[in-house]
Order: sequence, then C-alpha cells, then structure tokens
Amino acid sequence: MSDTDLTRIDPGELDSGGALPCGWYTRGEIFAAENQRIFRKMWQYVGHAAQLARAGDFFTATLGDVPAVITRDDEGKIHAMANVCRHRASEVVLECSGNRRTLQCHYHGWTYNLDGTLRAAPRSSEQRSFPKDRLSLAPFAVETWGPMIFVNPDPDAPPLASVIGDLPHLFGRAGVEVEKLKMIRRDVYEIAANWKIVIENFNECYHCPIAHPKFSELIDTDAYSADVSHEYYSAYHGPIIGVPGAAVDYATLWPTAMFTLSAKPHAMQVLRAWPIDPGHTRVTIDYYFAPDVSEAEIHDYVALSDLVQREDMVLCESVHRGQRSAMVPRGHLMLSRESGIRHFQRLVYRFVAGA
Repeated sequence: MSDTDLTRIDPGELDSGGALPCGWYTRGEIFAAENQRIFRKMWQYVGHAAQLARAGDFFTATLGDVPAVITRDDEGKIHAMANVCRHRASEVVLECSGNRRTLQCHYHGWTYNLDGTLRAAPRSSEQRSFPKDRLSLAPFAVETWGPMIFVNPDPDAPPLASVIGDLPHLFGRAGVEVEKLKMIRRDVYEIAANWKIVIENFNECYHCPIAHPKFSELIDTDAYSADVSHEYYSAYHGPIIGVPGAAVDYATLWPTAMFTLSAKPHAMQVLRAWPIDPGHTRVTIDYYFAPDVSEAEIHDYVALSDLVQREDMVLCESVHRGQRSAMVPRGHLMLSRESGIRHFQRLVYRFVAGA
C-alpha cells in the first residue's frame, strides 16, 4: 500500500464526524496493514485462567494473522508463543485446547517444552552443528487481569497496565469485582462483516431503539452516555429503566475486546472480535458470573445477550454489504450519539497510517 493511499484521509474530517472511507473496511491491503501495525503490536484478550487450570494445559488463539499457543508449565507459569514450528513453519499444535507434557509438531515431530524451548528434533544428531538453543518458539508477552488472559505478539511490549489505564476503577464503580468472577460459558458467532464494523456497532446505542426493542425496554437509551476521554478505551453507561441508580456499563478496549458489566446479577461479558479476513469476523462472548448468581439469572442474562448479538449480526452484515458496494464513499457520524465510533476510528487511523 502506497503512502498516498494511507494519507488520503484528512484527520480533520474524522474530528468533524466524517467516517473512515468504506474502502478501509473492504480492501485487502488495509487488512494486511492492520495485521502488521495493530495486531502484532497490541495487547489482546485471548481467554481465561480456567483454560489453564492444570500444568500442561494449553489452548490456541490467533492474533490477527499470527497463530499463538498459550500454556501453563509445571511450575504454574503461563507462557504465550507463536504456534509456528522453527523447522518449516508448520503450526505446532492443531487442537484448540488440551493437556500435553510437551508440544510436538504434527509435521516432523520437532518437540518443544511448555515454555517454548526446543526439547528434541528427530535426526538432529546427524547434523554437525545443530543450533538447538536458538530454535525456541517465538515468545510473546502474556499477562493476566483477574481471570482474563491477554497476549501481545511483541515480547518487549509495555505492560498491560499501560493500555488498560484506570479501566479497573470503572469496573469497580460498576460493582463488578473481576477476581470473584468465574467464566462458565463461551458462545461463538460467525459474522460476514469487517472486524471494525463489529466494534463500531458495540460503541454506540443510537441504533438501539430501532434495532433492539427488547433491550430498549430495559435500558434508558435517551440517557445512555459515553466517556471517550481515555487513550485506549471508551466507556458507556446505560441506566436501567425504573430502577433508580441501577445501570449496565460497557467498555471497549483497543483493539478488539468489549466488556458488558452488570452488578445485578454480578456478571461480566467479554466479547472479542477475531478478524479472519476483510469481510469476516469471529466473535466470541465469554460469560463470567459470581458464585451466588442463580441458574435462572444466568439463563435470562444469556438469552437477552444472544438475542441482541443476533440482531447485531444482521446490522453488521448489512453495513458490510453496503460498504462493499462503494455507492457511498464514507459515512457521516451523529457525534452526539456516536462519539465512541470517532474515538475508535481515530485509533485505527493512527496505527494504520502512522499518524
């Protein structure tokens, strides 16, 4: 992609409500730039600690176009590394999750320890000089926040705290104690839309009275507010109708994590947009609940969430088809209701264009 393509946007247009050009949601070269300049450099939610409950537990994930494997070793330490063999670049682990004493590549049997160091390679003794110590799996940075696991492909990345900032305080104000929550369910949705459309849809409730009638019976969408004063996250507050002082809070953490926070029931959803290609996104919703939440409360909470997500899928796929048509060069935001989208699009432009 040429510099001309990248700098075509006037940042002032983003400030005044002009949206990113539709081509930024459909062009392969933009998606390639996002993989290099966003997903290989930023912290991303990948899962929860219960997935690594025992020594030897592992699960796989993707960070843009980068395959990753996350493990817990015999000393209890969590590791994250590229799921790419140092021999011929095959993925080492094909399973989504499991328990292993070692990680053995399915292609030629190169075997790695749970910390990614090379343990053995068949026929390596036949080589006059085999640089075993230099052939570990590429290490990634990994940190936890409560039961949540975040990974950054850059092993020298600044700490997770530099990105989440005072987001934990927002969780506290919302009445959500992350350390007390346990993840009990993951739902997966395949959406024929660009990942940015999914995030932007989450970042506004301007559409809620029209598209989410059941949700809008519970949340006062007229009083729905946004806080976009933070560098890497935006926060949203939706008062519950008829319950003074009660609300549902939301947050979007750059680039792909979204949170729904509830004090009654004491629960949290972590939504993650997993970019597949310019026109397809996998969305996972991890449901976390406090131990005292009843089965009936869980059922009702998940049912409403699933309804809203399926309604949103229709919206996101419709937007992507419209953008792909190129009949509208770019949209124009209603900033009184969509400041969260502007906050997000400024970050996209900043990272992709280096501005």
